Amino acid sequence: MIIKRVIPVLVATAFAGTAFAAALSATGTIKSIDPAKKDIVLESGDTFGLPAKFDAAKLKVGEKVKILYMKKGDQMVASKVVAAK
Repeated sequence: MIIKRVIPVLVATAFAGTAFAAALSATGTIKSIDPAKKDIVLESGDTFGLPAKFDAAKLKVGEKVKILYMKKGDQMVASKVVAAK
C-alpha cells in the first residue's frame, strides 16, 4: 500500500520542479541587443539568449520588456519577450 502512495508523490514532485523552471520571468529595460549572438542585455546586467527564429529587430534599446525564460546551465534562454507595462 505504501508503494501506491509514494510513487504518485514522487512523480508529482518531479513534474513540479519542471513546471517551476518554466515559470521564470524577468522585467527590465533593454541595455543592448546583439542580433548576431541572438541575445539581449537588460540594464540589470542579466543576459538572455533569444530563440533562433526570434526577430531581434522587433526590440529597441531603452524599451521595457518582460522576458519569460528557462535556465540552461549558466545561461538564461528566453522563450518569449513582450513589452512590459
